[in-house]
Amino acid sequence: MEEEQMMVPDSSGLSSANEFMGKMDQAMDLYARCKEVTEKRKTVEAWSKVKITETVAKYKACQDLLNHTFGERDKALSKYYELLDKAVDSGDNQLILSALQGISGIVTSSPLSDFQEFVRVWDDTSQPLLDF
Repeated sequence: MEEEQMMVPDSSGLSSANEFMGKMDQAMDLYARCKEVTEKRKTVEAWSKVKITETVAKYKACQDLLNHTFGERDKALSKYYELLDKAVDSGDNQLILSALQGISGIVTSSPLSDFQEFVRVWDDTSQPLLDF
């Protein structure tokens, strides 16, 4: 039977062990960095979902406001035009003038002036919106 030899580390063995430990440290650092990036990604994803939800809600609120504003304007103009048609048919000059003044008042006013105020209030984070 052969005699067992005792292994004595030589300088190349220590060097290999140091390299291995260095690589392990790098791997552990990389793993820790990967976990950190994953957590940050999750935070950004959650934040982006909130912001997307807020943006969609803001878009819908603005769309509803514009539809409402222009819808009211359309209804009012339609009523004035109906009144104008009746006034022309009856020959009532006073009613014609009144209908034209009503139409003029609507078409010369900007429905977007109220919308700009709405957007200003909406964007002001220091002012709470109505809480239902």
